[in-house]
Amino acid sequence: MISSKTGCAHKCLTYAMCQTATYYEQIRICSLYSEKYSVGQISGGINQASSVLEMKNREPTIRVLSSQSTWSQSAITLAGNSAGISGPDGSHLYIPIPFYYDQPNNLIIVGDNGNSRVIQFHLNNPSSNGTVIAGGNGYSCTSLNQFHNTVGIALDSSRHLYVSDSGCNRILMFPPNSNSSTFGVLIISLSIPEGIFINPLTDDLYVAVYSTSSVVMIAKNSTVSVVVAGGNGGGNGLNQLYQPNSVYFDYLYTNSLYVTDTGNNRVLKFPSGSTSLTNGTIVAGGTSSGSGSNQLSNPRASLVDMNGIVYVSDGGNNRIQRWLPGASSGDTIVGGVTGTASNQLTFTESILFNENYQLLVVDRGNNRIQIFNITAY
Repeated sequence: MISSKTGCAHKCLTYAMCQTATYYEQIRICSLYSEKYSVGQISGGINQASSVLEMKNREPTIRVLSSQSTWSQSAITLAGNSAGISGPDGSHLYIPIPFYYDQPNNLIIVGDNGNSRVIQFHLNNPSSNGTVIAGGNGYSCTSLNQFHNTVGIALDSSRHLYVSDSGCNRILMFPPNSNSSTFGVLIISLSIPEGIFINPLTDDLYVAVYSTSSVVMIAKNSTVSVVVAGGNGGGNGLNQLYQPNSVYFDYLYTNSLYVTDTGNNRVLKFPSGSTSLTNGTIVAGGTSSGSGSNQLSNPRASLVDMNGIVYVSDGGNNRIQRWLPGASSGDTIVGGVTGTASNQLTFTESILFNENYQLLVVDRGNNRIQIFNITAY
């Protein structure tokens, strides 16, 4: 079962002979065809195909990750100072925490926490300074163009920027093409909101809430939050969280919610439609804090690939871990030693893959964004 049209298209692209895919929205069935068809040529045995996806000008196949994928152990600095030096100008960062990759425009957008701003960098011209697109007006909650702690950022389908400001207990929204003078709009007030994620298919907003040990969802055009994980008091039960730091909804492959449950040194997976009563499944960590292969220490973020493999930013261990489905331990794919060298990391935060599966890492302790090239699929 495939959870979205995008996931169906991705499945087609993994097969050299696939030229057309159909996606049935209600039953989430993806069908692949070796011939090129149009909407009028295909009808399903159950009902009319709701979407016909034609692969135009496609490559024969695309690469996909595997359990054996490897990355270069030395990184290139995309933003910030490669030596780890902090600063307030456009070429430096100071305690970066969240970031977002805007693939269509080849931008990275960084929550530059120590400088109380959100700044974007054009990857087409990596030597250029970043541009402030929100904040940068002082460390305060007085105005809606100021931040206290920029700990989460996301973009919706209309390119509105959402910023989770834990120090001001609020989430603000900024219009496209905003700058340091732009005032945000208050979306919702929450007690110490942390990482956020927007499902690009629905524009639903997911928020990890530190103080209530929960994850809430705010539907598009709503200001009402609904608990979708935890919220049963801080604890280590499977329906409990303890000071969660980030959240990731996998709308492409597993249609599941992944919560980085920082206080419990684990990552939990919840099915779509979960509530405060739903038990999660431990997919990484879950033992005591430590540096062993079966342990995490202050995990900061997680994501999942098409194989259900979970990748964890293990902040306290300065490394990125890979956990296979059902595994009781993980393996380190980059990092593991603290320092400023290109093969070292110091307290990792947000992570993501770009379209080529290069691994991007917020190297918080070194005030920089690092990219690790993939060396084997």
